[in-house]
Amino acid sequence: MTLPNEIREPKQLRARQTREAVLSATLDILEEQGIEKISTNLIAKTAGINIATLYKYFNDKYEILNELALSFSQKQSDLICNYLRDTPSDTPIKTVCYGMVDAIVEGTKKDRALVQLQRALMIYPELHSAYQYTNVEIGKAMKPFLSAWKIRLKPSELETAMMCIGETFGVLQDLALSKSSRYDEKVINELKRIVTAYYESHAKTST
Repeated sequence: MTLPNEIREPKQLRARQTREAVLSATLDILEEQGIEKISTNLIAKTAGINIATLYKYFNDKYEILNELALSFSQKQSDLICNYLRDTPSDTPIKTVCYGMVDAIVEGTKKDRALVQLQRALMIYPELHSAYQYTNVEIGKAMKPFLSAWKIRLKPSELETAMMCIGETFGVLQDLALSKSSRYDEKVINELKRIVTAYYESHAKTST
């Protein structure tokens, strides 16, 4: 006799495969056609499923993009946190700030789909919450550096600081990609200067 969980397993596997097909199709569209072309009909067609099947797993295109955006934000968080983990906490502010920006640029510049997801984060307010978790993780990783730089921030102030830096990253990252799929080096250099100046100003006011 076949057990109930053995009956359900193929359905669960198919469900995972369908969800993965939808997410993969969305990434393909982002890479080849850009965020402006995204629609549930196009996603379903690209994934090789009918639209009714897509709606069994996702309510709309924003829910699909949000899942991808969360993954993208996590990747950006990992890139920065890994850089910070490998960097001594007494490293000068400018070196750390430039290094964080370089870590993001180097880790994402070859992935056009991720570049388009960055644009989606800026275009659609529905996706802004994807940044929140990223800001918390980076804030934790930054604490040893803030201490070494004698920057004293209350938890609420640190949260605000990470939000401001995150928004600055997002806006200028999007601007750096607005003309082509490659990062505009001039904009990236300005981003480095702005992030550095932000932390240096905090260091001055904390002393």
